[in-house]
Amino acid sequence: VSAIDASLKLYAQSGIEFDTQAVRDEVIDFFITRTRVMLRDGGKGLDAIDAVLAAGVQEPLELIRRVEALEQARSNEPETFENLATAYARANNLRDPQLGSGVDESLLTEVEHALSCAVVQAENRVALALEADNYADALKELASLRGPIDLFFERVMIMDEDQALRENRLKLLNRFVGVFTHVADFSLLSK
Repeated sequence: VSAIDASLKLYAQSGIEFDTQAVRDEVIDFFITRTRVMLRDGGKGLDAIDAVLAAGVQEPLELIRRVEALEQARSNEPETFENLATAYARANNLRDPQLGSGVDESLLTEVEHALSCAVVQAENRVALALEADNYADALKELASLRGPIDLFFERVMIMDEDQALRENRLKLLNRFVGVFTHVADFSLLSK
C-alpha cells in the first residue's frame, strides 16, 4: 500500500489529475483480487481467504501469510483450530454490537472478571503478534480464550433479568469478539 501511495503521489506531482482515493482503491483491489486467485489456485480455502479479507487486510503479503497460518492451524493443529472456531462462535452468536464494548468492571463477577482479564491480555498479545507478522502466535492467543469463554458460559446467565448486568455481559462478549476480528472473520470459516 505504501508503494501505491508513493506512485500516486508522483503522478499527482507530475500534473496528472485524477481521483486519488478512487484510483488507490482500484489498484489495491486489483492486487488483492490477483492474490486471492493465486491463493485459491494454490489450494488455499476460499473460506480462509475471505475470512482474512473481511478483517480489512489490504497488503497481499499479509493476506498470504494470514491465510497460510489459518490453513496450517486447520490442517496441522486441529485442536487449536477447533478452539478458535468454538470460542468465536459461542460469543458471536449472542453478542449485540449495537451496545459497544465499554464494559463496567464494577458489575463483573469473578468469572466475568477472569474473562475480561483474558480478553485484555489477548488484545495486547494479538496486537504484538500482528505487528510482528506472527500470525501463528496470534491464532494461538485467540485459541487460549476457549477456556475463559467456556467457563463464562457455564457459570454466567448472560440474559439476566437485570438490564444493566445483561448489557454489561453482552458488551464483554462484544469486546471478546473484537479481538478475533482484528485477525479474521471466523464466522466465514468452515471446519
